[in-house]
Amino acid sequence: IILSSIAYASPTEGEQYSILDNPYSTDHQIDKFFSLTCTPCWQMTELLKDKEQSGELVLHRTHVIFNESTLQAASLYYTVLVQQPNLSHELLNELFSLVQTNSPLQQSDIDVFFKKHNLVTQEHMTKSQQQQWATFVKDAADKTEQTAIVSIPSFIINGRYMVNLRGHSSMDELLETLKYLSDL
Repeated sequence: IILSSIAYASPTEGEQYSILDNPYSTDHQIDKFFSLTCTPCWQMTELLKDKEQSGELVLHRTHVIFNESTLQAASLYYTVLVQQPNLSHELLNELFSLVQTNSPLQQSDIDVFFKKHNLVTQEHMTKSQQQQWATFVKDAADKTEQTAIVSIPSFIINGRYMVNLRGHSSMDELLETLKYLSDL
């Protein structure tokens, strides 16, 4: 009983988080780096859904770009995001499903998805949307490289602190670390 009542101590640098060698400037407290190709990223999205929907947790998503596969997924993600800036959890979930259940992903699968959600392909977006898309993709590639992320999902707080997911034994501990680092 005594052990169960011990509260999670403050996160420790080197255990629950590390400080980035190359911090970046951001308007977002919590950046979640992910890929639509990543099953653990999809699982983490599901685990955090209720906290996000309640407003208790606000995440800015950055789609990593490591290789051709993640570039294709990032292109798809940002094509949707430009047209649906307030991307719903349901639509994000469908994007994960589209990418992870259609291997390899075919243009016909994407066309059906876009038609269902009244979206247009990147080539048919307005010039302004295409410019926004290009900015999103460039920013994602730059941040992926600058942060030296090697595994996803990853959380970066205030452009400075990278959370070590393996340093947490529960979702509550992870949420405590996110809050703690957000307040620094």
